[in-house]
Amino acid sequence: MRYERLSELLRLAIHLQGTRSGLTIADIQDELSVSRRTAERMRDAVETAFGPLDTVDTDSGDRRIHWRLQSRALLPFIHISPEDLADLEVAAGSLDRAGLAERIGRLVVKLRAASCRHSPEEFDSTMEALMEAEGLAMRAGPRESFEEGMLSLVRDAITTRRKIEFKYLFRGTGRRNRQRVRPYGVLYGNRVFLVGRTDRGTEPRLWRLGNISEARITDETFDRDPAFSLWRYAERSFGTFQEEPFNVVLRFDVDATPDAKAFRFHPSQTVTANSDGSLTVRFRAGGVEEICWHLVTWGESVTVLEPTRLRQRLVELCASLAAHHRHQSSLSVRTRRE
Repeated sequence: MRYERLSELLRLAIHLQGTRSGLTIADIQDELSVSRRTAERMRDAVETAFGPLDTVDTDSGDRRIHWRLQSRALLPFIHISPEDLADLEVAAGSLDRAGLAERIGRLVVKLRAASCRHSPEEFDSTMEALMEAEGLAMRAGPRESFEEGMLSLVRDAITTRRKIEFKYLFRGTGRRNRQRVRPYGVLYGNRVFLVGRTDRGTEPRLWRLGNISEARITDETFDRDPAFSLWRYAERSFGTFQEEPFNVVLRFDVDATPDAKAFRFHPSQTVTANSDGSLTVRFRAGGVEEICWHLVTWGESVTVLEPTRLRQRLVELCASLAAHHRHQSSLSVRTRRE
């Protein structure tokens, strides 16, 4: 058998294992640009090499037979490279760019094939949870913008352990200074931050991607601190605010319990269902301001039980917002009268 034909057989086997709805003979013809007879022979060759094919019931009214492969024998031949995963991350956040949606489709097929030990339903459930936890860039709601290609550049610098150089806008002074940073990771929230160290500092700090411009990867490599854990670093914050962690206790009323139970406030959280139907959520994190901003979205359905300073800051924030909008309403009424 020619190497080209072997490659096509492996490609077909991967597709047969990665598909949920199965492939018809016509699908195989289209996928490999072959005749019907050749498609049938290749289907049979896959079955001989990797095990029996299953038929898939479809609800679409399509009377054609749909074939699917469920075999562990194929796993050693499936290689999901770091480049594949990088493509998936970039494409997931940039579906509006031409051609990337098709690339995601190809990668999903490979990922499904590699995960044949799980049922399609289990795989979809796991993928959904992972996508929600990672926070895709296409999620609804406001988010900060930054230069196109920035995440791809940062990812390359992190994986190759090369320093990254960029101009950074300091909001307090309005000045842009050139920085050289050892990139360690990325934190996602309403804003996206690069976690990194400078040659002058010993502690990691956050660099807001929206303030970065003219970034480039240098040829200078660095040794990553083996004691640093991005997970532990992220646990110190609620969102991306880095403060000394403190214990937080929140109570959600009965009406908000279903939503709060399904919400992941922090990796360290514990959840307790109360006898009156309310829900108590406990976690340990820093970031008083960002916690308050989030709690405002829950309105009167949440009560801060601990700590007192968090509750007091929430009171001050809400009072300030109310005073601001009350003043604006008064100005609007006065303007209309005039």
